[in-house]
Amino acid sequence: MDMAWTDEAKDRLVRVPEGFMRNMTRTRIEEFAKERGINLITLEIAEDAIGKARMTMTGMMGGITKPAVSPPPMRASFYRCNLCGYVAEGAAPERCPVCGAGRERFELIDKNEDIVRPAAELKWTHEAMERLKKIPEGFMRDMTRWRIEKTARGKGLSVVTHDVLQEKYDYWADGSAKVERRLSWTKEAEEKIERIPSFVRGMVIKEVEALAEKMGKEEVTRELLEESKKTWEGTMEFHSDSDKEKKKTHQPNFINILKQEVFSHEAVNHPFLERFSKGNLTEEQVKTFAVHYYQHAKMFSHYIANIIPKIPHERDRIVMVKNLMEEYGNLIPEKTHPALFRKFLSALGLKKADWKKFKPIPEVTNFVDRLTMLTRYEPFLVGLGAVGPGVEWVIPTMFKKIVDGLKNSISISEDDLEYWTSHITLDVEHGDEATRVLMNYLDSEEKQNMVRTGAMKGLEARKLLWDGFERLLGF
Repeated sequence: MDMAWTDEAKDRLVRVPEGFMRNMTRTRIEEFAKERGINLITLEIAEDAIGKARMTMTGMMGGITKPAVSPPPMRASFYRCNLCGYVAEGAAPERCPVCGAGRERFELIDKNEDIVRPAAELKWTHEAMERLKKIPEGFMRDMTRWRIEKTARGKGLSVVTHDVLQEKYDYWADGSAKVERRLSWTKEAEEKIERIPSFVRGMVIKEVEALAEKMGKEEVTRELLEESKKTWEGTMEFHSDSDKEKKKTHQPNFINILKQEVFSHEAVNHPFLERFSKGNLTEEQVKTFAVHYYQHAKMFSHYIANIIPKIPHERDRIVMVKNLMEEYGNLIPEKTHPALFRKFLSALGLKKADWKKFKPIPEVTNFVDRLTMLTRYEPFLVGLGAVGPGVEWVIPTMFKKIVDGLKNSISISEDDLEYWTSHITLDVEHGDEATRVLMNYLDSEEKQNMVRTGAMKGLEARKLLWDGFERLLGF
């Protein structure tokens, strides 16, 4: 049985020379997808498969001399590290060779760019590297290196010298020297803070005490230091930004711009939703839609659960835990959202066997896989962008059209529509809560881009989902 391909993926395949090469490329892409349990081939999957095939072929050829005339090359795919800007060709590496970031930090660059050149690795002089090694190995050294290299790239440098490193150290030391403690510290916290290099210790103290005050605490504990560390790991910043308050003034503007982009996306204004809202669906069409959509609906709580452990601050985790509890019906089994959906399925005359061990269309599987990947493996701002702006902002708009279509097609009680109608009101609150959490982390363009990336990737997967339902129901 042929695998499903999106139009963008088909267009990519057509760019490969017709005949043997195109047939071989198609086979490689489909094998690549099957190995990963993927049922729908998107443009991104096609590019990944082509990149892997190219790397394999290069290794097999070794030192073989290339023929004088080669077939037209396939356009390579490129991945950019969203921490340091390094660009990898073919496939995202396990770790960035420049800043050490993991694969989850790489994003596929727009294939419409005609020329993309991989960035050169930033070099360090021996003297500078030896000085860096005086910082204890691990998280603190990695973060120090990243901050220094970010400064060097900002100045257009290709080499980190001892002078570059010393300039950054002096800057941190100057800020640290001005810090005075405002809170008491436990003995365990004192011992832990003393292990931090003196030139940056004051700035760490300032950041930790600021977090303590936001949480209403009067004493700094070892646990609070661990809480702070999670923030630094997520943002690669370990000192307060002097422009942070100024940057916060741009947060509402970012949110407003993102809302315009989200609500104008085709996923929210899809022809499928417009056609569905008019009603006149057959009973079989409604049942088909319901049993396929359930395969995603039963998974939504998993997406939220994936994000919660990665949120740096406890107070923000609590907000999302509240959201998760409501997904679970505040621990009332028959009120969990999957249970409400099963009540809807039963009202349609469907039996448990109809939705258990059910194989959904590829677009549904792709949607579940994409939200799982965004929330489980990406930085938390990407995941929260996917389920907040990408889902909970727009669910009330989309579900209203679905409810209209159901009421205009079948005879069903308000009680049996509770899954759909409750989200029209509840997700307004959930969307607002997700926005309030996001507002605590939008003090840089990099972080804003993470949120936007999550939202757009989630919406693009939603658009493909509606494409699939449009095909499935024969609209």
